[in-house]
Amino acid sequence: MCDQLTAREQEDKDSGNGALFSEWVLSWIDYNYDNEKTAWRYRNAWTHLTAFFDLKGITHPNEVSYQLCHEYMRWRTDKDKADKEGRRACVWNTAITELRALGAIEQEAVRREYIMANPCARLKLGRRNTKEKREITSDEIELINEKLLKASEWMQDCWLVGIKQGCRLSEVQVPMKDIDEKAGVITFHVKGGKTHSAPLHPDLKPLIKKARKEERERLVTLPDNASKLFAQWFARHIAEGISFHCVRVTVVTRLARAGHSEAQTMEYVGHCSDMVYSIYRKLRPADLKHLGDAL
Repeated sequence: MCDQLTAREQEDKDSGNGALFSEWVLSWIDYNYDNEKTAWRYRNAWTHLTAFFDLKGITHPNEVSYQLCHEYMRWRTDKDKADKEGRRACVWNTAITELRALGAIEQEAVRREYIMANPCARLKLGRRNTKEKREITSDEIELINEKLLKASEWMQDCWLVGIKQGCRLSEVQVPMKDIDEKAGVITFHVKGGKTHSAPLHPDLKPLIKKARKEERERLVTLPDNASKLFAQWFARHIAEGISFHCVRVTVVTRLARAGHSEAQTMEYVGHCSDMVYSIYRKLRPADLKHLGDAL
């Protein structure tokens, strides 16, 4: 019986069943993406894609079509439909990101000769403009500092690193080996697997001392869904519409208003040219009056 089953499995593979998504996609993601964050994004996207594929009975790369991709966008973003089915809808740009992950998977299927062409290649689905993150006001910062005294320790540490260094939420997880107090340099691991070294703000030194005493591997360790937890905390204690990324916007805005150049700001917070340019473009005449002193 064992020999018969083994022979049948081999026959299935020889007839094309080895190309089934379940046979290779997850292992390919782990093999192909060395960066932990990138691999996580692809696995997360695949989780949502497979939920849709299960509903449609899709198991093989050749069953994915142009029409199916557009149907996925409607299925994933329709809030009313999602509520009826007991799941959460997502925003348009998140669904686009997931389809791009599918496009990479289908392209790998082309390379493996499982399919002839990639149906995700010309979907003509663009990203949509999202509401810009706002600056956190001085009064709100004062209130945040007060309310955080009763919040979780990881939240307090995240806020301190973010408001002093202008980094993203995921970047607060700085390995302790990448912090050089003597040289006054902290190195963040940013998007694309790159690193960014910035001046270490003096206010972080007590936190660093505490982290070394506790023999932490990282300056801050984030829980699952940290971004969502922060947004909920801000909504409950401060105001609706604030996310942790607003902290980064606030730091850039303050540096701009203080008269520091665009280039200096980009070097301090790490490369984020679109956001920095947008903020500098919105400076009011009152914010720029000190420039006349140099003339």
